[in-house]
Amino acid sequence: MRQALLRPAAWQTGFLTGLDGFTNLLDYGFHIYLARVLLPADFAIVQTLNTAALILLTAFAVLQPVVARYTAEATEFTDASGTVRAIFQFYAKWSVIVGLGLWLLAWLGQRPIASWLNVPQTAVSLTTSILFLTTTRPVIAGLLQGRHQFVPFGGTRLVNALGRLGCALLLVTLLHTGLTGAIVALPVGGLLALLFGLGAVGRDCWRPAPPLPAQFRRALPLVFSTFLAFIAYMSLLNVDLIWVNRLFAPETAGTYATAVLLRRALSLLPAAVIVVMYPRAVAQVAQGRLPDKLLLQTAVVAILPTLLFTIVYATLGNLIIRWTFGAAYSEADSLLLTMGMAMLGFSLTAVWLNFYLATRPLPFVVWLLIVAVAQVLLFNQFHSSTATFATIFALSGWVTALGGLLLYLLWLRPRLKTASFSPHATPDPR
Repeated sequence: MRQALLRPAAWQTGFLTGLDGFTNLLDYGFHIYLARVLLPADFAIVQTLNTAALILLTAFAVLQPVVARYTAEATEFTDASGTVRAIFQFYAKWSVIVGLGLWLLAWLGQRPIASWLNVPQTAVSLTTSILFLTTTRPVIAGLLQGRHQFVPFGGTRLVNALGRLGCALLLVTLLHTGLTGAIVALPVGGLLALLFGLGAVGRDCWRPAPPLPAQFRRALPLVFSTFLAFIAYMSLLNVDLIWVNRLFAPETAGTYATAVLLRRALSLLPAAVIVVMYPRAVAQVAQGRLPDKLLLQTAVVAILPTLLFTIVYATLGNLIIRWTFGAAYSEADSLLLTMGMAMLGFSLTAVWLNFYLATRPLPFVVWLLIVAVAQVLLFNQFHSSTATFATIFALSGWVTALGGLLLYLLWLRPRLKTASFSPHATPDPR
């Protein structure tokens, strides 16, 4: 019985890992290509904008775990398909409204945004549409994840990577638009991914739906917790590059951006297993089962490839940088070991983040916010070199992960264990 339950999860994880791996290759091909064809100062501008977009994309992706969690829970209803349609239509409508509002606000505030990021105002105006994509795409992704449709789920990311790489090749190489073309490619990939996702959910999701059950309307606490968690997590994971771009020379910022890109590859490695874990964590906790084994398996699968690539970076980092980005960025080699060690901690942090969002998010969200604020204060106080930034970044990842473990052992697990013995709980088959 347990083997039968394991096979779908193993197949889904393996497939999504392979698809994500190919997507990540295309994604890094895009960044490596830009590093080769742009000046280091222009490359730093693109990476600063891309980093800001990543923070916003994840922060405003609050509806993905909400829709995924509610979709997974709705399978217990008699009219599951109708309830899922109602969930999707309700949150899709609000995502469009919020997205358009954010787009307008960013357009009106593009001058102060550009000044704070230390990038040209034109660069900001060309990328404000990303805010609309950051609110609409997560609803589609959440529906696909909650229904365990991991093929189209991974396909949306693949289309995004293909779209912006193709757009960059067309605009930068063939039309010689330089920095402008590279910036335009950022929202184009997201737009194509949105269109693909709309096709993947199918027309059935737009048919008239029954009234949405009350428990699926009261999402504000979960949305608010998720929003704060994503803001804090993406700040921890990315804000150092923005600080470096503000404080150091453009060439130094370009070198640091290279190290950030290589470490970002490590942050993507655990994505597939975490995506598969999320709906299963929801189900196990709802059934009164302790998720110890699920957490351990997810953590091991998440950390092993990160450890392997950290070793590769430590031994072959200089060669990798010279062969990919070029000799102009070779000084980034000195940062790679620290970045790799940092991502080991952040891989575990990502597991804890998604687990708590699937169960009881508030205490871990508070912990994330505390560490994120502490990280910014440390960046502001200690900024003598890029190595100092990398060290603070590494400490942030491990401190956050350790806090997640302690919260589970000392707070959440005892409560789940008590709940599993309640008369209405589903017995744990293990």
